[in-house]
Amino acid sequence: MTDSKKTPRKSRATKKESSKLIDINVADFKGHPLYSLLIETAKSNPLFAGNAGYAQNYILPDNPNITARELASRLSITLGEALAILDAREND
Repeated sequence: MTDSKKTPRKSRATKKESSKLIDINVADFKGHPLYSLLIETAKSNPLFAGNAGYAQNYILPDNPNITARELASRLSITLGEALAILDAREND
């Protein structure tokens, strides 16, 4: 005999904080071993080139000292992508 009623499983999912709320000291973060992996991953996003081009042409000329958080908010992208855009500008 089988029980047709199944008890619901409890979810083990944990609540994750949005990266938009994390304060990052970019100078310290660049020294982290995973920073290059973050940049590589962000640049593999198909929309990265368009977002970076828009930022380079329209946002950064008027706001050369924009923070990664502000850029992420203006473009509605992740903080990691904003860091990659700003990193590309510094390495040009």
